[in-house]
Amino acid sequence: MDFKVATLLKASSGNKKLESVSSTLKMGRSEFKCDVDGSVLLTKTDVGVWVSACLSAKIGRQCGSCLDQYIEPLDLAIEEEYFPLLNLVTGERNELEGIGEDNFYIGEDNVLDLSDAVRQYISLHASINSKCKEYCKALCVDCGINLNKEKCNCRNNKKNTKLAALLESFRPTE
Repeated sequence: MDFKVATLLKASSGNKKLESVSSTLKMGRSEFKCDVDGSVLLTKTDVGVWVSACLSAKIGRQCGSCLDQYIEPLDLAIEEEYFPLLNLVTGERNELEGIGEDNFYIGEDNVLDLSDAVRQYISLHASINSKCKEYCKALCVDCGINLNKEKCNCRNNKKNTKLAALLESFRPTE
């Protein structure tokens, strides 16, 4: 999700540029991908570019109960300021006071990459205990089949071990 902002950086504060987004992101070390759609408003500030984005994301996830893969939809509202690494007029590196490593930056090629911010917002808004549906039946603890798809007979064939000592006292003696 790259946006060329050289023209916007040369403009006066308050100038705006509206962009639409339709992209697929890889989510870190995970095998899952995320489809992102929406709109991004870029506004020139006195020192950088303010990003206001309204995005909808569809993240590939794995259910924590039954291990099936599913899609989790998320709505993201991103509000961040990006700072240029280079001064467009002088070509020198910008030394901006009060701005640290935790901020977002516009690359030396004057391209604003929104991908990292989107990944951070997704990780903040995605559910921690991911489930494919609210009432996921999970996996059978004995045979391991997915109880959402099949029934198993494991529980019908097992005796209740809590009452095993009591059952022993009723067995006929020889």
